[in-house]
Amino acid sequence: MSNEKHNISVNDYEMNIDLYSILRDISKYIVVILLLAASMSLLAYVYVGRSYHKQYESTSTFIVSSKGSNNSVYSDLGTTTEMATKFSEILNSSILQKKVAKEMNMDYFPGTASAEVVNETNLLVLKVQADSPEMAFSLNKAIMNNYSVVTNQLIGTVVLDVLQNPTVPSGPVNEFQPAALMKKTFVMTIVALCGLIAIISFLKDTVRKPKEVSKKLDGTLLQTLYHERIYKSWKARIHRKKSSVLLTNPGTSFQYVEDMKKLARKVSSKMKDKQAKTLLVASVEENEGKSTVAANLALALAEESEKVLLIDADLRKPSQYKIFGLAPEEVQEFGEVLNGNEKADHLVHALAKSELFLVTGTMIYPNSTEMIASDMFYKIVDFFKERLDYVIIDTPPMSQAADAEELVDYADASILVVRQHTALVKDINEAISVLNSGDGTMLGCVYNDVFHGIAQTARNYGYRYAYGSGSSYGYGYGYGSKYGYGGKYGYGYGYGYGRSSRQSQKEDQKEEHQKEQYKKEDHNKEQKEQHNKDSETERQVKKEDE
Repeated sequence: MSNEKHNISVNDYEMNIDLYSILRDISKYIVVILLLAASMSLLAYVYVGRSYHKQYESTSTFIVSSKGSNNSVYSDLGTTTEMATKFSEILNSSILQKKVAKEMNMDYFPGTASAEVVNETNLLVLKVQADSPEMAFSLNKAIMNNYSVVTNQLIGTVVLDVLQNPTVPSGPVNEFQPAALMKKTFVMTIVALCGLIAIISFLKDTVRKPKEVSKKLDGTLLQTLYHERIYKSWKARIHRKKSSVLLTNPGTSFQYVEDMKKLARKVSSKMKDKQAKTLLVASVEENEGKSTVAANLALALAEESEKVLLIDADLRKPSQYKIFGLAPEEVQEFGEVLNGNEKADHLVHALAKSELFLVTGTMIYPNSTEMIASDMFYKIVDFFKERLDYVIIDTPPMSQAADAEELVDYADASILVVRQHTALVKDINEAISVLNSGDGTMLGCVYNDVFHGIAQTARNYGYRYAYGSGSSYGYGYGYGSKYGYGGKYGYGYGYGYGRSSRQSQKEDQKEEHQKEQYKKEDHNKEQKEQHNKDSETERQVKKEDE
């Protein structure tokens, strides 16, 4: 990596403080945050509840004055302030506490005592706390009976006159409020955790903006794909009903379809220039949108009349069958074919009236690396490589498995899907180095799931695309053909692919029926017009005869 990649200016670094990245990281852990906050609230309740002891407070009030002065409550304010400090020391002195304890026939002083000045006056308030209201009152009274013995020795020039005798407390001074405590703890925990995550998010060296791809990464930017909502409504979000981000989905935004078409044209151009036919689609981390990009790239290429095979080689977490809406029972397990447990009679699923074919599975295989490196895998790829225009291989995340590395030397080309603010820059560049180390060509990076102001505008254009059979993209809401599977013919190797699915036959019959209806309607229209012409002719003949 060149030094220029690391020479990021201070201004660029400061721009990385974007609210979306922080909120996205927080939302990623929102469930954990809430659970921890609830746990801390419960712990606070238990801890405080177990250590809670009721305290009762009895008070009495003195007027502080110097000897020889009047007893005005607004005189000698400086003396009062000084006296409050000294009196607090006296109250906590061992001499006075022992004397009070002896008077109450106790071995120790069972409480606490303090003195406070009433603001802007020379009034001194004596506060005594104990475990019961009676004890607090008794201690306060005993202090008043014995304090003069100590004060006369320490502060002989100051006079303390009682203004208010001790009172019996009516309730505890430290009332336990569990609801308020738990609420406070809950909020404080959330704030603390969110703050911690925000700091970590800010310090994390990721790719946050499209311009950072060329600055931080060793690969070129092929295309930026903006964020697409997988939950189209709050109801769908609550019920966890995700919408697939596919070109065939009428809910997919105009901007996304256009950007994917651009990506397909760039990939196709680069691969044709290099006479490449096999393409790896990789990512560093999981959940970067690699499989969705691979699926839509295959769809977009097939729409241009290119014969494309999409292989779901992510045997640790297969997802293409979900993306394309295939039921598990419709899928012949790709992994079982690789292991030699099944024949490849129905391995390929064909998209009806399209040039896209799919090899996928639903089962998870921990030994996927060995399976990908098997001779069977390469035989299957080579078979279709000779007969189709492109073979796109969806690989596991490079940080999770070495499967992609096994295919680097074999594949003709590769692209790396980089999701906004997800993988670390150093990990991305390591993955790029691996992809560049093989015999194939690393075409560049697809900057995916970018949340930006323009994305919001793009999503709200109001245009939606329908993916029709053999037709161009157009405005509308109709779905194209659904996926069929099974094969009637092959190329002599056993991997037949065809359009013999029941669904495909039904759709063909429906179209033929519609054509017949249109012909019938046209025929009836022609007959009606001819009848009208004959009637008009008869009227004219009759008029001439008359």
